[in-house]
Amino acid sequence: MAALTLAVERLAAATVLSCDGALVAASAMQLETALSQVLLRPELRIVVDLAAVAAIDCTGVMMLRVTAGIAAEQGGSLVLAGPDAQVVHTLRECGTLSTIPTYRSVQAALDDDAEALIAEPDATPAPTSWPMNRSDRRSA
Repeated sequence: MAALTLAVERLAAATVLSCDGALVAASAMQLETALSQVLLRPELRIVVDLAAVAAIDCTGVMMLRVTAGIAAEQGGSLVLAGPDAQVVHTLRECGTLSTIPTYRSVQAALDDDAEALIAEPDATPAPTSWPMNRSDRRSA
């Protein structure tokens, strides 16, 4: 099993689930158990602190997305906070930055500071064809 340590802190504004280690398939059951317990709390604002997460894979991302959906169905929310560049890359590649608000820090998430949101990069359409010199063309 991948090393993962979880800690839950209940604050007035939210419940903060701090993760330390790898959110990967090998730790999925441990993460699911913690998220299920957090969903049972009366306040449904959940901040998942990813500052100490060394790696995340599609299983970890899926667990976060499913839990965010359940929280939303129950009238609450789940947000992410403090991911490093590698975790941000994985979240971006999985399309999660556009579905789960992701803040630069736990405090920014607790304050709902829109200026501290990690946003998707500007979408610029990819060129449909690459410019080519006449000399680069091969004859058919």
